[in-house]
Amino acid sequence: MGQYKALKTVKLEGGFQLCDHFDSEPLNMDSSAIKVVTDFTRRQPQVIAKDVDIDHALYMMKNGHVRSKLVVDEDDNFLGVVNCRDLTGRKVLSVAQRKQVSREDVCVEDVMVSKEELYAVPYEMVAKSTIGDVLETLQSLGLQHVLLVGSEGLRGMISASDIARALHIPVSILQKPTSFKEIFGVVSGKEDLAN
Repeated sequence: MGQYKALKTVKLEGGFQLCDHFDSEPLNMDSSAIKVVTDFTRRQPQVIAKDVDIDHALYMMKNGHVRSKLVVDEDDNFLGVVNCRDLTGRKVLSVAQRKQVSREDVCVEDVMVSKEELYAVPYEMVAKSTIGDVLETLQSLGLQHVLLVGSEGLRGMISASDIARALHIPVSILQKPTSFKEIFGVVSGKEDLAN
């Protein structure tokens, strides 16, 4: 380790207070949406392989303290997004029943939200928007995430959970039914769109 040097340390004497977050102003709905962006040019995106079983995926997400991951194939091509709700909700049992497999045989690809079902917003537009604008977009679409695209490709993501964490408020996104079967299930009380 000859190329590195130990840093000089100081004693913690006297009174020390914890420093506030580097952002001096508290965030609110009128704050810039950029404040809640996970920007992939600055932070490595959280990814998971499409063939990981749901229990292992949930374990990885809980241990990594993340609520969602981008799903990729063996060539790192983006396929979709999976979140904790996808891994623990009724969707898992529904997929297992439809595929006639046990719950343990259901994988991330089976329950993810595919890229074709997702929406993206140009990064430049988000840079000119507020957190409230993004939250309204998520709620109007009934989605937990919105992807950000730039000229170079997939640039970032904003999630409802990131907004909730940043603003210290509960954020509830009601998933919108996308098929007659889902509408019938909700009306008849057999399905809950929150899962």
